[in-house]
Amino acid sequence: MPDTSRNLLLDSLPAAARRPCLEAGERVRLGLGEEVVTQGDRARHAYFPGTAVCSLTMGLKSGDKASGASRSPIAAVVRIAGSGYRMPIAKFAELLQHNRPLREVILLYAGFALNVVGRSVACNSYHSIVERLARWLLMTHDHVERDELPLTHDMLSQMLTATRPRVSLAAGKLRAMQIIDYQRGVVRILDRKRLEQVSCECYEANRRYLQLLPWAAA
Repeated sequence: MPDTSRNLLLDSLPAAARRPCLEAGERVRLGLGEEVVTQGDRARHAYFPGTAVCSLTMGLKSGDKASGASRSPIAAVVRIAGSGYRMPIAKFAELLQHNRPLREVILLYAGFALNVVGRSVACNSYHSIVERLARWLLMTHDHVERDELPLTHDMLSQMLTATRPRVSLAAGKLRAMQIIDYQRGVVRILDRKRLEQVSCECYEANRRYLQLLPWAAA
């Protein structure tokens, strides 16, 4: 049994609290585009992404999707393939009852997630598409820790709740500034420092919040 899961939440737990979590689950490979949780379906597993990046989407009757229990009100889709950890939902519920460190870190994460969602609503209303694109690229770059990001414009349009032409125009502006480059579904970060300067204030605010949480030092 491995000592780590490569998920920041699980790996921030003390060894005695982390071990039963790892024993209850299994390491999995999460493929690009895989829908690990389907909206409206009964959740069967709790997922803890490692090197993979997932997004949460909510489908509308129009067929559009916006990003941001027994039956899941949202879908979870893999946007960047990689490793993850999962455990049966019943076992996860049992661990939450008896594993206090796990319960505490999940509650802290829930607070962080609510902060991100609330700020995203304001961000989508008041910040430009270029600023929002820069923020999302920075967040993804932080997670995968490599400069080449396998992201298509269609995928970015879903993440930013913007039309593909608007996303393409914003990406073109960043490219003209030599901050990013892209081709064949891959975005490459050329100048991380300037990308931070172009991003709206939300990226730095979320990062400061995240640094206060226990898994930031894991």
